[in-house]
Amino acid sequence: MEQDIQDDNDPPANPADATKATADQREVQDQLDRRHEDPDGPGLHESRRQIADET
Repeated sequence: MEQDIQDDNDPPANPADATKATADQREVQDQLDRRHEDPDGPGLHESRRQIADET
């Protein structure tokens, strides 16, 4: 019984490169980055370079 408890507490092995995001992580991050966007909102078809500078 003691051996079973110790086996459950061992952390998983580190991935080969933990600094790279998986496809699932990129998809979730993309959804989080775009959560406040309105696809029909004004000005979303223009980049910041296309908008007149009002200086």
